[in-house]
Amino acid sequence: MMEVADTKMIDGALVERAIAGDRTALGELARRVYPRVVAFCRSRVFQTADAEELAQETMLRGLGNLSSLRDPIRIGVWLRGIAANVCFDWHRQRRLEVQLPEEIMASREHGPGEATALQDERYLVQQSIRQLHPKLQEVVYLFYFDELTYDEIAAWLGVARATVNTRLSQARDLLRVRLSSHGSAPL
Repeated sequence: MMEVADTKMIDGALVERAIAGDRTALGELARRVYPRVVAFCRSRVFQTADAEELAQETMLRGLGNLSSLRDPIRIGVWLRGIAANVCFDWHRQRRLEVQLPEEIMASREHGPGEATALQDERYLVQQSIRQLHPKLQEVVYLFYFDELTYDEIAAWLGVARATVNTRLSQARDLLRVRLSSHGSAPL
């Protein structure tokens, strides 16, 4: 749990320095939190390009208003709240068919004659992930796509490491059941 506290303290110190006008601290803060904001947005919209656009909007809103953050060590929770609102607005404004990101299927081998099967499999995996509770979706993206450690995820989410372990385990179990009931191998 020490790593979580250290991460929060470092982020908090960077916030305080950025508020004081230190552009280097602002850049370092942005570098540290941006991948986690993208992962959060990706768990809400699934398409990487859209997630990156929404993460950039979140960063502009959040980092542009750092002085309104009451507790600097809670920067992660604060940015997640902003990202949730940005994603909600995006969904409200668009009724687009979301497609599964390429990252999910990139590691799987498919021959040229399997295009239809691959498309069906993508849809099935997409729907299975979308049926997960948002908190479970988020840990799936943070762990598998952004390759964060349990401690890094815990720091980002503001929860205990054990909570990350529980959520990831629940997500795996649910995906395994949903995908195996349709004859598809889980990720």
